Amino acid sequence: MTTQNVATPPVSGKILEAEVKISGDPAQPLPLACGLYAIETPEGVWLCAYYGSNRSVFDYLPQKGGELNEATAGIAFHKKEFVPKEEYQASRWEHFKHANLMTYGSHGG
Repeated sequence: MTTQNVATPPVSGKILEAEVKISGDPAQPLPLACGLYAIETPEGVWLCAYYGSNRSVFDYLPQKGGELNEATAGIAFHKKEFVPKEEYQASRWEHFKHANLMTYGSHGG
């Protein structure tokens, strides 16, 4: 498993899994939007996370089953983790979601 928090080539491929969570907090002026994606490429699966305060960005992003190209999507993933195809399993996705889903009052786990 490779975790990338530095500049990597844009991820492009089919969305295998997608989890989007918008949370609010009365003490915060803007909501927190968190999008987690498992994107299949010819080399393997990229587990990606996006965080921001503009929830409308998810109104136009493709969802599960769609194609996503990070270079043209208007977002840049904050976290990317590469998993070779032979190592990708549903449990890997669940672990990534648990560790990277951010909402007000929580920070992964």
